[in-house]
Amino acid sequence: MTDFYIGYADPAPPRIRRTQRFVTAASLVLAVLAATVVAIGQRRLPAATFEFGTVRAFEGFLVADPYPSLIVRGEAGPRRYLLAGPGKSGAEDHVRGFAGRTVTLKGTLAMREGEPMALIEVRPGSVAAAGGGGGSRAGVETDLGSRYLEGEIVGSKCYLGVMNPGSGIAHRACATSCIRSGIPPLLAVRRADGKREGLILAGPEGEAIGDRLAGLVARPVGGRGRVIRRGGAMVLQVDPAAIERLAPATERRQ
Repeated sequence: MTDFYIGYADPAPPRIRRTQRFVTAASLVLAVLAATVVAIGQRRLPAATFEFGTVRAFEGFLVADPYPSLIVRGEAGPRRYLLAGPGKSGAEDHVRGFAGRTVTLKGTLAMREGEPMALIEVRPGSVAAAGGGGGSRAGVETDLGSRYLEGEIVGSKCYLGVMNPGSGIAHRACATSCIRSGIPPLLAVRRADGKREGLILAGPEGEAIGDRLAGLVARPVGGRGRVIRRGGAMVLQVDPAAIERLAPATERRQ
């Protein structure tokens, strides 16, 4: 005789109870395995942070080559802090007249593990002269020669910590808007150890080129330019017209 179970009757026949236990246990095991596979397959996000709500005081030498930056001396040498304004805005209006001088300022720090530079979101009205001026305090400049590099053009503010990962196709619209608004662009390249490193993008004469990168942001690109180590960061001086879009890495491997 086939077991028959009525939902309001208790208990269920033994064979149905065994089947229910087996199906429930198997479902739980499959759910755990599925969650594990999905977790393993997820891309690990970089250790990047933005100290939202925390305002620090900084002192250093302010430069504008090619984008406003604060050069801070340390035991390991100078470190460059790119400067940006609140939201999607550059720092030019907040630091105008202070280039080439030692200044104090307040702002919120964004930093990414493994990057020699960081970024400060400047608090409006906080920049003030701290004495001294003239000359160069950006450290020794080292010309590393002409190199061909491939990578992705990203907005420095998000890439260095305000967003995570702050790169890729999903971030294209945001990065394009930020760069057009004066936030310094970086070329994020893959190092030999597999980690990414950002190079500040400038024109052939060291000028800002954020308004000349339309259609190139958040895409695989390649270009040849002059690489310079300056003020605790790497700078790639390149003609935007010489930057070419590349096929996605998956297509190039085929």
